[in-house]
Amino acid sequence: MSIVTNTKKLVQMGLGALTLIGSLLGSADDAKAATFTINDNLESGGWGFWVSNSAEGAGIFSTWASARSPSTIAYLMYSPSAGASDWLQFYKGFTTAVNPTSCSASVWLRGNGFTNHGSVEMLDTTSWTYIGSTPYSGVGTAAWVKYTVNNTYACTKNITVRVTMGTHPGAWEQVYVDDASISWNY
Repeated sequence: MSIVTNTKKLVQMGLGALTLIGSLLGSADDAKAATFTINDNLESGGWGFWVSNSAEGAGIFSTWASARSPSTIAYLMYSPSAGASDWLQFYKGFTTAVNPTSCSASVWLRGNGFTNHGSVEMLDTTSWTYIGSTPYSGVGTAAWVKYTVNNTYACTKNITVRVTMGTHPGAWEQVYVDDASISWNY
């Protein structure tokens, strides 16, 4: 055999191997988006509260037969004596291993006959900058309502999901929180 024939065969074998590898890996057009979701029913711990005026407001964990599942809820409240600039937050950090292209978070809220307003937010845990926010106001007492926030700004691997509650001087401000989830898309 000549050198030319051997070279042609090697090139053909190499191209065949590349074609096989390409078909196994798929093309960029064949790539499917992946989603990683963490569901948190508040039973696993790691949630925290922060209140700007602890003499007038509080956040506590409680059990309640009307919880979504299993029975633990967070209860956020401010008294009518709270100032207009007081606020409360309920939060937990979540982490994924891969850089996401988009993300979303949701929590379930329920009122109890008093006023309530605030927002459901996603923040970069490292820099504490906003990724997205969805306001809530006047959550009713009849049923749990799901509030979802999508990213407005770039998602990160480390995201804090936070429910904030403002005050309404002269009125009670109260809301229940249950079942949170966060999803990262790649």
